[in-house]
Amino acid sequence: MKWIYSWSPPRLGSLCVLGLACCTGTAAAQELIPAESVSLERSVMQQETDSAEAAVVPAIPDVPIADEQMLPPVVVQSAPNSGDSQRDYDATFSNAEVITPNETPTEMRKFGGTVRVVSREQIEQSDAYTVGEILARQPGVDVVNSGGPGGVRSIFLRGANSQHTKVMIDGSPVNDPSSPSRGFDAANLTLDNVERIEILQGPQSLLYGSEAIGGVVNIITRRGQGPMSGAVNVQGGSYQTHREGGFVQGSSGAIDYSFSGSWMDTQSFSAAAGGAENDPFEVGALAGAFGVQLTDNTEFVYRLRYTDSRAHIDDASFSTGIPPTDDPFRIYLSKNMVQRFEINNTMLDGNITNMFAYDYVTYERNDKDDFFPSNIEGATRQFTALSTALLWPDHEFSVGVQHWDESATTEYLPSPPDSASQYQTGIFFQDQLTLWDRLHLTGGVRWDDHSEAGPHSTYRTTAAYELRETNTRLRASLGTGYRAPALSENIFPYGNPALKPEESTGWEYGVDQSFFDNNVVFGATYFRNDYRNLIIYDPMTFTLLNVGRARSHGIELTTDWYLTDQWTVWASYTHTDTWDADTDKQLLRRPRDKGTFGVTRYYGNRAGSITLAARMIGRRIDSRDGSVVLPNYNVIDLYGDYWIRPNMRWIYKVDNLFNEQYEEITGYATADASLYSGIEWTF
Repeated sequence: MKWIYSWSPPRLGSLCVLGLACCTGTAAAQELIPAESVSLERSVMQQETDSAEAAVVPAIPDVPIADEQMLPPVVVQSAPNSGDSQRDYDATFSNAEVITPNETPTEMRKFGGTVRVVSREQIEQSDAYTVGEILARQPGVDVVNSGGPGGVRSIFLRGANSQHTKVMIDGSPVNDPSSPSRGFDAANLTLDNVERIEILQGPQSLLYGSEAIGGVVNIITRRGQGPMSGAVNVQGGSYQTHREGGFVQGSSGAIDYSFSGSWMDTQSFSAAAGGAENDPFEVGALAGAFGVQLTDNTEFVYRLRYTDSRAHIDDASFSTGIPPTDDPFRIYLSKNMVQRFEINNTMLDGNITNMFAYDYVTYERNDKDDFFPSNIEGATRQFTALSTALLWPDHEFSVGVQHWDESATTEYLPSPPDSASQYQTGIFFQDQLTLWDRLHLTGGVRWDDHSEAGPHSTYRTTAAYELRETNTRLRASLGTGYRAPALSENIFPYGNPALKPEESTGWEYGVDQSFFDNNVVFGATYFRNDYRNLIIYDPMTFTLLNVGRARSHGIELTTDWYLTDQWTVWASYTHTDTWDADTDKQLLRRPRDKGTFGVTRYYGNRAGSITLAARMIGRRIDSRDGSVVLPNYNVIDLYGDYWIRPNMRWIYKVDNLFNEQYEEITGYATADASLYSGIEWTF
């Protein structure tokens, strides 16, 4: 099931809506972000929702036998389709490469911060359709939905505000510049053509600039390789849902390609709990990557993702803790296009690598409200140049330059449209050093100059130390982050052009330990993040000010237990304490306790798998004064696949297996027990 845009403004004029938000003092609820601009009426409601919350065996790298200091890859040989592609990501000394921590390929064991990976195998086995479904099962990640399909889906990392999560697709920034606080709605971000998802926790503005206060979610798409192959699939299930899709990929000579597409349609259920009418939803997506090797050391890559959705939505109050009301006629249309043009080049026998990328991301949203229809458009353009030099073995130095500009236009008929734009340029340096193939260090600084908010600087440093004798890895990181004011906060009507960027300082330390010949892997992390200069609405001056402060800290515990080649057990527990200095209470919709548990059974000879997965979410407050408390809930899902023939796979899932009745937001419905099943043909 997919969720999009269920927070919707009440039937009031734009000025009345802004006045209501100001008078009630509920703007931005406990994310400390106001319902900013009347010219972003629909997006204000979306932001309030955001603010309310928060087996194929991999190839073994060649290892020089003579070099005894080289660490061998931690891979357990077993039957095909047994989950080993994820195994190396979970290993204490993982040689699996990730991109997001340093913007260059880096072995996970060499990064001292927290990065989690959702592998392609996990995505395929889960039968999930959107990124949000996968993220909800990850430690330190909270995904909050306002209703079913058609409701806003917000991502919170370690208790930070949802607009403090920077979301990227292959490095392209996809946070919406036309929404209040430049937040991201994951409702219709599908998994088409996705190879894996990397989740980087903690402040990451050194490499990724604005928004990366709480962390980064980077969706990495598939590149084509080998002879042409592909698949088509059809599925159906509860709420009159049907879904069709497919992909094709391959390479020939200097060219590689990978394309996919899907369509989903559901009659769903009413977003308003107890509502009398369903809120249907449909979404289509196209995604692809095309690469060509221009010379022996230069390649060009073009990536594209297009999403088009139509959602029936219900009306909601600006005040959190107040249930929505049915609206059988309101329709919300959304289109999103992400394009990336990238050139990769190597020099001096590969000792210097260069990357030049241009990203162009557009949003178009139309609210067909019968009283106050609106049209909203936004665009982000970003240019990045990154060069990395191998100074000597195990020592890399990187320098990058980044320029982005954003623009937005809002139109609330019959009023004339409002338009605004701003830009920012930054430069960053990072040094990566490994000593004795045990101690791995990174450090870097960044300077940015914003057209409205002025200059700003950030930094990050990490360390990891390997005790191979005891199968132990110690790690720590310290960094800062910032979020430049959004267009609705500093330029659009009722904004404050004197606003400064929001800031954060975050640090963590942890340990990874493996037991029983690497068959049990345990991780423990303590983290803390302090936020200052948060933008909130001041009822005394009737304007937005940098006066908000907040804090989050807690622990994350994870374990992966590989019982046999066929059985895997995994679990996590996250305890997060949050504090809003403005109210002296918790931040809204952030559970103090979250647990996940799962057991997977793999069948030999590529026969498939079955997984039982549980999510346990603790109590959360749902009003800024703490008077509304949402009870804890437990949701158990069942999903898997089975290869009927070598080219035919049966896929299935049961969401909410035991029909748990719960609310993630006051008054918004959630799905009952739901069954979905389908067939995929490969060629």
